[in-house]
Amino acid sequence: MFKLSLYPLHCMRMFLWLALLLPSLAVSQSRPPLPADYYEKFQVQLPVGLQPTDSVGVARALQTVADAVEKLEGEAQTRYRISDTTQLASSYMMRALAALVQNRFTDYHRYRRMAMRLQPSPIYILPPTLVPMAWSVAKQRVPDEASAAFRPALRLALRQQLDSLPALTRLDLLNSQKGAYLPAMTTLVRGELRKILSVAAMRGNKLTYSAAAGFMRMGFSGPFYQRHRATVEQLLYELDPARLVDEEAQIPMRDGVKLHGLVYRNGATSGRVPVIVSLSPYPGGSEATQGNVFATNGYVYVYVDTRGRRKSGGSFFPYEQDAQDLYDIIDWASKQPWSDGQVATTGGSYLGFAQWQAIRQEYRHPALKAINPMVAVGFGVDFPRESNMFYSYILQWATYVSGRELNSAVFNDAPFWNGTFWQLYKNRLPFVKLDSVAKLPNPFFQKWVSHPDFDAYWQGILPKPADYAALDLPVLTITGYYDDDQNGALYYYRQYMQHATAANRGKHQLLIGPYDHGGAQWAPRAAQAGLPIERAAQVPVYRQMLQWFDWVLKKQAKPAWMLDQVTYFETNAGRWRGASSLQALTKDTLRLYLTPQKQPNPKRAGLLAMQTSVPKKTQSIRYIHDVAQVLDSAFVFATPRPYDDSLYMTSAHNLVFESGPLPRAVTVSGALLPRLFMSLNVPDADFRVTVYEQTADGRSMQLATSGLRTRYRRSATNPTLMKPGKMERLDFNNNFLYVKKLDAGSRLRLVLEVQNTPMYERNFGFGGVVAQERATGPRLIETTVYTGRKYPSRVDVPIGE
Repeated sequence: MFKLSLYPLHCMRMFLWLALLLPSLAVSQSRPPLPADYYEKFQVQLPVGLQPTDSVGVARALQTVADAVEKLEGEAQTRYRISDTTQLASSYMMRALAALVQNRFTDYHRYRRMAMRLQPSPIYILPPTLVPMAWSVAKQRVPDEASAAFRPALRLALRQQLDSLPALTRLDLLNSQKGAYLPAMTTLVRGELRKILSVAAMRGNKLTYSAAAGFMRMGFSGPFYQRHRATVEQLLYELDPARLVDEEAQIPMRDGVKLHGLVYRNGATSGRVPVIVSLSPYPGGSEATQGNVFATNGYVYVYVDTRGRRKSGGSFFPYEQDAQDLYDIIDWASKQPWSDGQVATTGGSYLGFAQWQAIRQEYRHPALKAINPMVAVGFGVDFPRESNMFYSYILQWATYVSGRELNSAVFNDAPFWNGTFWQLYKNRLPFVKLDSVAKLPNPFFQKWVSHPDFDAYWQGILPKPADYAALDLPVLTITGYYDDDQNGALYYYRQYMQHATAANRGKHQLLIGPYDHGGAQWAPRAAQAGLPIERAAQVPVYRQMLQWFDWVLKKQAKPAWMLDQVTYFETNAGRWRGASSLQALTKDTLRLYLTPQKQPNPKRAGLLAMQTSVPKKTQSIRYIHDVAQVLDSAFVFATPRPYDDSLYMTSAHNLVFESGPLPRAVTVSGALLPRLFMSLNVPDADFRVTVYEQTADGRSMQLATSGLRTRYRRSATNPTLMKPGKMERLDFNNNFLYVKKLDAGSRLRLVLEVQNTPMYERNFGFGGVVAQERATGPRLIETTVYTGRKYPSRVDVPIGE
């Protein structure tokens, strides 16, 4: 594996820091926890009509916003208990940002240190405060930025920061930063500020918490780029003279449309090299930060905007035309004077989906030599349908990618979206009306929700079995245990393994670790999905991907990190392991059977028991929930605190089962499978099952969650309504794969609930088209769960070595 050395004296420093921190931690335990909606209530008023070109007005507004943020975060830290170290680090970082824009440098350095101690950056990630830190040091030495002495002071301070970068990743970090200080970035920053102010104007000239953070960042970055961008860029090239060439291209498609491409090359390379291509609907403006890394590692990187995005011609409709466009892009790239004729693809999420389009037989180009889909969206599998249900976020994303540029300010406006979702939910309106409630009509959203089944629309876009059978290219799939699109990524992997020939199956590598959607795509931070990850898992994924490309395209040595066909991380054990297949991860199965027996627990009087033996006699458990009931907004929007079980243990709307303590440590190795024998009083309902580990010291951690719309219990393509009163086995088989060592003494908990949340379409149980239904009165979902030898409701826990 990619080995990283600890910083000198790191452990001793951490011990001393904890010793200093312990008294304050003791005091904080007496405070109430930070309210779940604390930040959503924040608003700060801006002057009416403020424009990004009004530098004086923006500067004044920055002071007002920074004051409000400092007050908010100061009260959060002094009046409440913040047990989540990730959230506490974020709070300190916000205070540091507010202090920076107000030139309170002593506070800035103090808050920055606290944030970095709580959540240190891995050595392969540039600390986000590195350049602002250098600016603050220079500003303390030379307060007047306009003086001739400031530029040398900034260069000196920045060089000291950059010289401290670890040798292992220094060149990659320097070349990535060259992409962040291109001349175009000044315009990009100003554009982002304009978007923030535009959305604020629509909200009564008020900034939300996330918008305030963006306003401060852009408000600081704008003047900095204008005054010092060239100085930073010059220094980066002095430290590493590799000349990087970035060019724009207009790439012709077969129908006459031209797509906008960005080409990144190493100016010092005169020969032909392999080309790496990405097709993306996300014109963010910072593509060079990754493109430069490819260019300085022996490749040409071509980043292409999908139709209708940025400067690309045509019109954009997500997911529908990427296959034929990728063929034409690959054809163009393979024939350029800097190309050796080999083309591979890379990218995550939508960019991962697009790569699976490129392998469809009718659109597969002979120059395509390898694909590297990361966290790939499974269109119709996990987006915009998840567990065969539509969810509210799909409109948020559809709005984000509508038009030429990213609608980032609207996309990030959490209070607006939560308010929109709440209005639909509170008024029991049909899900199909969501874009009307938002006052953002969207054709993408409307087309998707008109296809509730996994029908010919979705299947016509995804690769067919014959496409996988004919695929003989090297494939590197990357995903994470906390990746929102893990089911999509593994859908393609499993389809390939099912239909490919035995010889070709050996060409597909899978890398999976404790990463979220962003972390699995390039360089995971020390915390993923709000949880700290072990040191051994903190590896630069992009380096592993580059080594794989070197192996398959340049015939270099096989990467050492590839331990077998599947390379996976065992969490809570701190080690990477290999397996020949996903099936080989599982060596045994622990079966926990549901019972109606009460389990004593001070937090929940109605806690039920799970046991390892099959209950002898048939028994039943009744569960009734009014799915039309409007639950409390503080409950439905609450984000669970790390390791806290309060939300589900105190809820009156679910069933909770708990096992006895594990007699010995075991490793969960795969996707848990709850299998429940149930009957309903209605022809259809939506359920969710979530499984948690409850450690001996009281920490609760999610292991799996899966939804189920009962009409799809047998097939996503051919729905079959339930017969009221008839018992059937329901398999909750949409859980994520997870590998984790459970310590002796841990218990497992299973939570069963009718899904009733603003975050999903609400199934009122009528049996019609769910997205078009509404309720005008109570809708009771009466459920009976059966247990016993004849109806052994249970959860199957896959166990590894």
